[in-house]
Amino acid sequence: MNRDSESLLGVSGTVDEDIAHELMFSIRRIWKETMKRDPGTLQEDLELCRRWFDPVAQGQRLRRELSQLNELPDGIFDPGPPFTIEVGLKKYLVTPEGRCTLDLLDQLAVGSAGWFIDNSKQAYYDRVLARLYQNWSRHRLDSVVALLEGKTKPLQIPAAGVVIALLVNGSVSEDRAMIRFAAEGQSELVDKAFFSSVNAFSDVLSPSRRGKRISTLISGWMLYEVRRRVGDGLVIEDFGKGKNGRVWIRAEEEGHIIDVIARDLARGHRPKVTIESLAVAFDALVIELRRQLSNLAGFGLSHEQPTETRRIRSRIMDAFAGYQSLSP
Repeated sequence: MNRDSESLLGVSGTVDEDIAHELMFSIRRIWKETMKRDPGTLQEDLELCRRWFDPVAQGQRLRRELSQLNELPDGIFDPGPPFTIEVGLKKYLVTPEGRCTLDLLDQLAVGSAGWFIDNSKQAYYDRVLARLYQNWSRHRLDSVVALLEGKTKPLQIPAAGVVIALLVNGSVSEDRAMIRFAAEGQSELVDKAFFSSVNAFSDVLSPSRRGKRISTLISGWMLYEVRRRVGDGLVIEDFGKGKNGRVWIRAEEEGHIIDVIARDLARGHRPKVTIESLAVAFDALVIELRRQLSNLAGFGLSHEQPTETRRIRSRIMDAFAGYQSLSP
C-alpha cells in the first residue's frame, strides 16, 4: 500500500491484503474505543469526527474529554498519520482520513476488483474530505454572517428560559433530570414550580407576553424548539402508559448550549435584550426557582447549588457580551 502525499486520503495503488485487514481492524478498534460505538455510515461518522476536529471546538472541552479517553489495549497496531492521531500515551483518535480509508477498504474487501485503489475511488474520497474540511473551516464565519444578517429566526425567550432553568437547577445528568410525570396531579405541581422561574425570566425580557404562556414539561413547545437548535445536547424522554419521562441537559454540551442561547438572545428580539436586562432576568429566574425549592424538593427534583449558579451566570453573560458586540 502506497501513501500518496498528493491525496488527502493518504493511500493509493495496490494494497497488500494482510496489511489492509490489519489496518481495517486497527481503525475499527480505535474508533470503538474512542466513540464507544461501532462504525456506522460514513456520513454519520464523519459528523461525529467533528467533535474532535472542528476548528472551533472548545479547548477546555477537548482537554477534558481527551484526558478521559481509554488507553488502547495491548496488541492493537496504531497505523499512525494520516489515519490516526496520538493524543496521549496509548490514546488515539481516528481522523476523517482514517474513517474514509476504512470505508474504502471495506468496499474493496467485498468487491471483485481486488485490493487495488483506482484513481476514481481515490478522487471520490478526496472530494469528500475536501468538502468536509471546507465546511468546518467556514463554520464560524458562516455563523457570524448569519448572526449579523439575521438569516435565522432566534430562539424564543421562554425557550431560552427553559434551558437556563434546567442549567441552574443542575438538571445536567440522568439522575438529576426533571421528571415529565405521566400522572396529571404530579405533572401540574412540578410544571407550576419549574415554569414559574421560566416565566419570571421571560416577564423581564418580554413583558408584553406576561400571563399568556403555556407552561408544561409534557406537551409544551419550548422543549422541542430548544432541541431543534441544540440536538442531542437536550435529552427528552417521552412518557406514556403510566411511565414517566425525563428531560435533562448533557453536561458535556453545556458550552455549546450556552453559546446558542447567548447568540439568539443577542439578536432579533423586541424589545432588544441588553446585558443589563439579561442580568435582571437571570437573577429573577434564580430567585423564583429558589422560592419553589420546597415544591421541587418534595419530588427529589431540586439540585441548585449557588456556586454552580454563579458560574453559569458568568458564562452566559460573557457569551452574550461577545455576541452583542457583533450585533449592529
